[in-house]
Amino acid sequence: MFQVDEMVLYGTNGVCRVAAIEDRDCGGKMVTYYILKPFYRAGSTVFVPVKNEKLTSRMRPVLTKDEIDSMIRTIPKEYSGWVEDEKMRKEKFKDIVGRADTFELIQLIKRLIEQKRSVIARGKKLHIGDERILQEAEKMICDEFSYVLGISKEEVPDYIKKVMREKAEV
Repeated sequence: MFQVDEMVLYGTNGVCRVAAIEDRDCGGKMVTYYILKPFYRAGSTVFVPVKNEKLTSRMRPVLTKDEIDSMIRTIPKEYSGWVEDEKMRKEKFKDIVGRADTFELIQLIKRLIEQKRSVIARGKKLHIGDERILQEAEKMICDEFSYVLGISKEEVPDYIKKVMREKAEV
């Protein structure tokens, strides 16, 4: 159970503050909701039914700096196994984004950036669907890392590269 004022990550909504936990009338039935206020979307409110396991499973406490650094250090050097079938790849990537697992998102971003470099080297562009997933995954990572590390979203990629370089030097 999350507490009021706790900072959580909620799926593609990103970093949110649990503003309240309250009962609301839902078609004549009282339902308890987490009332979330997205940190980077002032004026927005997200209602998550406390007893809806499918939705609450998408909520988790934000990571700590140590957890972020540890995660970055464990990113595999290379990724193999690009899914050539566009439909299968889209489903797989949407599933990763939907779970909002930070480690998987970092791996996904790395995989898509490597693919983007590869297709650009051949004079082509990354498929539009892959580009959209890349942008969404980057936004999710940048939102959380920016909040936790106290840096701007624009500084997050350099921070990740710095930690990865430190890993290589060890």
